[in-house]
Amino acid sequence: MAKKGTTTRTRTPVEEAARIPEERIRGFGRKLRAWYRRNARDLPWRRTSDPYRILVSELMLQQTQVPRVIPRWHEFLERFPTLHSIAVAEVHEVESAWAGLGYYARARNLHRTARLVTRDGADPAATLPDDHTVLATLPGVGRYTAGAVASFAYRRRAPLVDTNVERVLRRVFLPAAAPKAGATQRAAWLLAERSLPRTRDAIWTHNQALMELGALVCTARVAHCGRCPVRSVCGTVARRGTE
Repeated sequence: MAKKGTTTRTRTPVEEAARIPEERIRGFGRKLRAWYRRNARDLPWRRTSDPYRILVSELMLQQTQVPRVIPRWHEFLERFPTLHSIAVAEVHEVESAWAGLGYYARARNLHRTARLVTRDGADPAATLPDDHTVLATLPGVGRYTAGAVASFAYRRRAPLVDTNVERVLRRVFLPAAAPKAGATQRAAWLLAERSLPRTRDAIWTHNQALMELGALVCTARVAHCGRCPVRSVCGTVARRGTE
């Protein structure tokens, strides 16, 4: 009990995230990955470890739904099968191949990245770096996409947080935190990093599973708690049970 005349400071979301016991976080990860292995969608970019192809999928998925991206991803890669093929093309050719997906800055940034990595096309064998901190400095990549490429292509221990991941982590661990607030975002990144397993294959599975749960079960419109694999460790479910 606080002494008379004193106030108790409310902990920030980041402080709350730092205080969550390791065992609870590990239990969450085990349940999440086990669910993914049984329920994952068969998406074409999950069948490759090519960092360029994974980057293309991530850029397309930033503003476009999965069913629409699948055929366009195949078409784009038929036209530009490698990072070098992008680098030696004119930017208008890349934009033309992107037609119909919208948000053409994504295509222009991909072209800029390809030119940068291949030294304006001089290095045909050049590939994307495997360090997520370096990847995040490339045009149009950013922290989330860097984490996706590093963990999905290289199995590096790199956290990622997009809208789906932030929602899952917030509902499970920080049910009182305000959605989309800066402090909540920072806490979600901390939790994403803390929850990462150690082994390379488990890292790939874990990050895919976080996104998959947010896309299929813990959605923005409806939280399907009755069929959620992590409901037994979810703070939001526990909170509703006490209301």
